[in-house]
Amino acid sequence: MKGESSLTRARITYFFRETFRAHSKDEYSEFLTRGLGDNKRGIAGTYPWLYVRVFFALFMLFTVNVVILRITGNTLYVPTVTLLGGVTFTIPFMFLLTELYPKRDLSVVKLFGILVIGGTAACALTQLGYGVIRLNNPWYNAIISGFVEEVSKALVAVAAIMIMKNKNSYACFLIAAAVGSGFSVIEDMGYLFYYSDMVAAKYGDIRDTVYLFVDRGFSALCTHVLWTGIIGWAYGFGKGKYKPLCFVFLIGSTLAHVCWNLPLEDWMHSTAVALCTIVTVVCNVVAVRKSLFTTMTNEYIEIMNDNIIREAKAMGERMRFTNAANLTFALMCSFLAVIALALCCLPIGMERMLVTYSDKDEFIAVVEDGYKLNADWDRKYDPDGKNFEERYIDDGDGKRLSYCVQEVVFDGYDGTYYYGYYIGADGEADAAADSISLELESLASRIPCVEYAFGDETEWVFEVNETDYSSYTYNEDGTVSAVIDAVAFEGYDLLIALVASAVGVSGACFVILTAFSIKLRRVRDEG
Repeated sequence: MKGESSLTRARITYFFRETFRAHSKDEYSEFLTRGLGDNKRGIAGTYPWLYVRVFFALFMLFTVNVVILRITGNTLYVPTVTLLGGVTFTIPFMFLLTELYPKRDLSVVKLFGILVIGGTAACALTQLGYGVIRLNNPWYNAIISGFVEEVSKALVAVAAIMIMKNKNSYACFLIAAAVGSGFSVIEDMGYLFYYSDMVAAKYGDIRDTVYLFVDRGFSALCTHVLWTGIIGWAYGFGKGKYKPLCFVFLIGSTLAHVCWNLPLEDWMHSTAVALCTIVTVVCNVVAVRKSLFTTMTNEYIEIMNDNIIREAKAMGERMRFTNAANLTFALMCSFLAVIALALCCLPIGMERMLVTYSDKDEFIAVVEDGYKLNADWDRKYDPDGKNFEERYIDDGDGKRLSYCVQEVVFDGYDGTYYYGYYIGADGEADAAADSISLELESLASRIPCVEYAFGDETEWVFEVNETDYSSYTYNEDGTVSAVIDAVAFEGYDLLIALVASAVGVSGACFVILTAFSIKLRRVRDEG
């Protein structure tokens, strides 16, 4: 028990050393050339470290470009924000999974080629499936999307595994995960581009772009990548007597995807997502660990454990302070980047902002300012009713009524309604009203009834709310995104707190880094 505890502490120490120490060009070259030329044999035996650097670089670049887009509103930065936002989480995660693979028989270059080509092929198959099977019911759409997307990714993943001809179950997992990563990147870039181009560049409202970056980024770590990866692992592991295992995990991934997309209430949806995440992560961790122990011989594990303890103990004081300084600098930059993104989300200097409503009914309720209104276009002309307004024409036989407006008050509905009708030569009106307007006591002018389009459906709406909703979009998931006038910024306490935090963190890290520098100089002089 004591030996296991010592080994665990040594592993953690060794992990941080490998992650944050300076790495040579040869180490970069060794990782990037695995599976190519003479670098195909043996076990790598190193702890993951490159994924942290990739994430840090992408996250910093995304933050800088978001700040530029927020300040300038230059649409030229939308593609850059879209690209960086789509890859910042997924690509480093793929690097991590690849670094965990101990053998050198799988090319990193080919793996990321599969990510691009396989992800594109999976997206193409998915759109083909959507073209054949499409329903407007959100519950059916959740089932269809889960089935179509998982089957499409699985077909491409199995094809890629067969082309690569690698029989190792963890290698099959990586190949399939690469297909899922490519699919996830393309999908995330689509969402980010839509919201960045529609609102961020035009009105300076970057909130949805940042929200999607975080939401889609973190969800990518437990959705498409792992859902497809576990199918690939099952295919590689079950080639013998466990052949049905691949279909079992395909069904499981499809069910997880369907549960993730179900249009449930907030707490129910959060519960379903949490359960899907737990099940997905646990299954993948168990599969990866099993594959790692199968890949690495017991003899090599013992040698590696001895090396870990020996190298961890041999790690000098200078190396520890260097690693700590690197970690401090990385944490400082990351924290400042988070504060910069938070500041970009504050409505400072914004003229317009984007608001997303859960469905068209919520959007209509806001446009109609909560009033209970009735747009009865089927109301017939009442020849015995009182005409509020009348228009006559002279057709040669004398004047006759050609158009009239009737005033109506409905029980249970707010306001007074005015229906316009054209009257024919025979004195009969058209079957239905030609126009409807509404008069409310709170407003001086009448409100016309306007037709709003929501996909293939239309609704007639009274524009009671004076907020400008002329620009709105009905999304495929049933939500409605509307551009409205931005509210006046009042959160100066939050602004002060964010700026003070940035200054405080920068100052504290500067002091720590200075102390590390002095300590390292003393250690160097003593050595």
